[in-house]
Amino acid sequence: MKICVLVNDTPYGVMGLRARHLTTPLCASHHIDILYREAGKLTEMRRFSRFIQENRPDLLYIMNVGYAGGGAALLAKCRFHMPYILDHGDPSYDLLRSSGRPMWESWLVHGAEWTMLRSADAVVARGAALAVSIRQRRPEGVHFLPDGVDLTRFKPLNVDTLRDQNGMSDTLTLGIVGSIVWSDRFQMCYGWDIVEVVARLKDHPVKGIIVGDGTGIAHLKKRTEQYGIQDRICFTGRVSHDDVPRYINMMDVCISTQTNDAVGHARTTAKLPEYLACGRFIIATDVGGAREVVHENGFLLPYQGVYDPDHPARLAERIEWLLQNPDTLSQGIKGVEAARNLFDYNELAKQLARIIDQIV
Repeated sequence: MKICVLVNDTPYGVMGLRARHLTTPLCASHHIDILYREAGKLTEMRRFSRFIQENRPDLLYIMNVGYAGGGAALLAKCRFHMPYILDHGDPSYDLLRSSGRPMWESWLVHGAEWTMLRSADAVVARGAALAVSIRQRRPEGVHFLPDGVDLTRFKPLNVDTLRDQNGMSDTLTLGIVGSIVWSDRFQMCYGWDIVEVVARLKDHPVKGIIVGDGTGIAHLKKRTEQYGIQDRICFTGRVSHDDVPRYINMMDVCISTQTNDAVGHARTTAKLPEYLACGRFIIATDVGGAREVVHENGFLLPYQGVYDPDHPARLAERIEWLLQNPDTLSQGIKGVEAARNLFDYNELAKQLARIIDQIV
């Protein structure tokens, strides 16, 4: 069978990685082509459509709602009656509204999302709550397939040398991995709570690690200057995905902050399975997929709305407790079993193979 995967992302983004991990085990029985979006929307939609017309795959697999991949899939369905599966991770309308985008753009994307969900031959939802929400609009053909992890690479590692190189020895380190995108509407971004907590605990042996880049980095660095904690936060910038396991293992505590809204409820997040697989202690907000996997291996904290000004204080209180009870951090290793049982990409690929068999 010929399967064409259209990724509304670059080869180096989260969706590109997921596409390769899910489909590589299928190459033994199917011919897989993966096309990534690396230029403008219309340019890539034309390129995707031209590839489809010339190669006539038996099935399209669309990674995320997007004009390039989505438009090409809808055209192929109209012209060639070609089936497609939509791999969906976020409620697009709610995501755009929370980021402060114009109303007209949010409604335009909402219309595209609704059209793709209705016309897809199957929908793969990356969050359990998102799957439930989609089933209210189309009861059949909705499958939950969470973000996964490559267990051969993400595992507990000794990174003492890396800690020494970054001045993280003899301190409690807390950190995150992700895209640091600034929201003008809420004056915050991913990682804001790391800076606030380290500022609150600057008289304690606590340091922060922020792995990733984006428009929010400059804002976070400015805050560290205002708080006088420039030497207590390590900004790594963009890190190769091959090196991410080492940086995660440098974190004693991984912070997973999901907002308490439609976007946060729908998510598992790609990083949570990686934190689990590395056996890190996790402090997560009591929202979305974290509820199912953070138990003895971490703490769940309440969170209100999109921006919760009381969150840093609650988080700092838990960090202070861990400083007094450092042996508790070893319980993070219990997350490895959860990663193996729930998020192993090899097992998720087998589930995807069964979904494909049902369609074609």
